[in-house]
Amino acid sequence: MRRETITTIIEQEREELNRLAAQYGLLDKRVLEQSIELDELINKYNKVRYYDSQKKKPIA
Repeated sequence: MRRETITTIIEQEREELNRLAAQYGLLDKRVLEQSIELDELINKYNKVRYYDSQKKKPIA
C-alpha cells in the first residue's frame, strides 16, 4: 500500500475516532476498537516509511 493511500485512510479513521469519542465517551467499546484500528494503520504506515527509507540507502 502506498504511503499517500495510508495517510488518507489514517485521516479518515482519526476523524471517525474523534466522532465516536464525542458521541459515546472515551471508554466506550466502539471508541477503543476504533483506536486500535487507527494504531494498526499508523504502525503499517511507519513500516512502509521505514522500508522506503531502506531502499534509498546506498549500498556500500
